[in-house]
Amino acid sequence: MMNAGLRYFAAVARHGSIREAAEELHVAQSALSRQIHKLEEELGAPLFQRHARGVDLTSAGEILLSFAQTSLRQVEKVRSEVDALKGLRRGTVQIYAIESLVPHLLPQVIARFNRRYPGVNFMITIDGSDRVVAAVREGRADIGFTFYAPPDPELAIVFKVRAPLIAAMSAQHPLSAKNKVSLADCAAYPIAAPMRNTGSRIVIDMACKASGVHLQPALETNSIPLRSEFLQTSNGITFIPRISIWGRLQAGELAAVPIRERVANTSTIDAVTHESRQLPLAAEEFLRAVQREMESLRIPH
Repeated sequence: MMNAGLRYFAAVARHGSIREAAEELHVAQSALSRQIHKLEEELGAPLFQRHARGVDLTSAGEILLSFAQTSLRQVEKVRSEVDALKGLRRGTVQIYAIESLVPHLLPQVIARFNRRYPGVNFMITIDGSDRVVAAVREGRADIGFTFYAPPDPELAIVFKVRAPLIAAMSAQHPLSAKNKVSLADCAAYPIAAPMRNTGSRIVIDMACKASGVHLQPALETNSIPLRSEFLQTSNGITFIPRISIWGRLQAGELAAVPIRERVANTSTIDAVTHESRQLPLAAEEFLRAVQREMESLRIPH
């Protein structure tokens, strides 16, 4: 089976749509359909169930998808290593990450990495911690950056950086001059909370339970920019790692006050890969670049 056919098949499986896969790959839908039909003929079994909304994998399709993902990763690794021998870098780094790294860290690292290795491109999906972990486990991501990764025998934690939650608020907030605040202090103000079942929300809920504090959020959202704007317009407070609002802290727009409760100070941002898979060279070098950037920020705890 040709590598192109597997690439086309994997794209259709990812999108659940021949049309959307064709748009991503910049090929005609008819050409993509012919490749899928050829694979089905070779295997002697249908790979997709067609319906009005798109396509779903059959049992045979699920088996082939696992093979295709492994095969395409190996091809990418070989290509990266051959290019390295020529003094070049080429390839795609597939990343799933929590939104905390979007406002500052990832754009900075990618810009510098791209200047050094212009042949490397990135496919980055922003999602909650549980889905980041699932993407790495299922082979849809080379690297995952997650909040407080749970123990998992299929995951290797390459590095972790302490990321205590702080109480973030506007620089003019009545609590902004305090050395520390308790969750009870914060409960008197409007709260912008992360969505339930996200890593930072789980930590805050644990801290509230341990201290007997009940928080009733005025806003729940998975958008960090929306929470940041809420702080500026409502005299509100949110709970977040400093790195998520690093630029606005440096600009003096927001204040970050440490939280007294111990549970809120135990969290980390973790870089995870699959335990049994070797990363392509480009992904390995990017992972080291992210680690250097996180360590160089010297974000206070």
